[in-house]
Amino acid sequence: MIETKTSYKSAKAELLEALLPEQTKTYKPISHQLLMDLTLESIQSAGFEIAEERYASARSGNVATGRYTIKNVADSEMQLQLGWQNSYDKSVSLKFAIGTQILICQNGSVHGDFGSFRKKHVGTVQTFAPNAITEYIKSSGDVFTRMQQEREAMKQIELSKRTKAELIGRMMIEEEFIQSTQLNIIKRELDKPTYDYGAQDSMWELYNFTTFAMKEAHPGMWMQNHMDAHKFFVNESGILVSPPLIIEVPTEGELQQLNLFNELG
Repeated sequence: MIETKTSYKSAKAELLEALLPEQTKTYKPISHQLLMDLTLESIQSAGFEIAEERYASARSGNVATGRYTIKNVADSEMQLQLGWQNSYDKSVSLKFAIGTQILICQNGSVHGDFGSFRKKHVGTVQTFAPNAITEYIKSSGDVFTRMQQEREAMKQIELSKRTKAELIGRMMIEEEFIQSTQLNIIKRELDKPTYDYGAQDSMWELYNFTTFAMKEAHPGMWMQNHMDAHKFFVNESGILVSPPLIIEVPTEGELQQLNLFNELG
């Protein structure tokens, strides 16, 4: 059963207090502390400056997310954002993703097809994850550029009231990445927007109404739901989606080229 509460925001200390489970032959846990340290070190090594760290947790810290907004990869509307998801109770796989944060509202978006990976807590995950995260951070500038292009394309797509209703219905009934409570928030935003996204009645505006409604999603669902939302809006906009990002990571002493989406399934 999904835990529900008003806010899942957590201080870093709360995540560090969660008890790391024991390793077994089939389960290889990665600590929240390791992910924090590795991400921060990789961000610094890539020459990026952190504007903000944000953490969220559920189930007494057994499920957690970390998000890092980058100060010096930005334009007038959004900033690069890096994030991870982790669990100690095997409820979700380790995920790391690249996206953006909208400046005026702090809405998040995650580019799942071009800048994310997921890995179950088995096998070589403890050696695979650090190398993969480092390489993804080095490549994140390309993802940001792609998302800028997608934003500008969405701004040019004008939506009628009926089209908005059809898209919202599909997000809830077909795609299932928004729930009834989030639907109510989207409806309020349609009637009286909290922020001006600079493109009234556009695909971009509806996308931001949607991510605004998803801000307080459960940490175990936040990243995947945002990936699903981004893919939905990009596809509905008719924008060509980049192929999966291919990176090189050392695995068992060798440097191998991995297509993460095919490899991890």
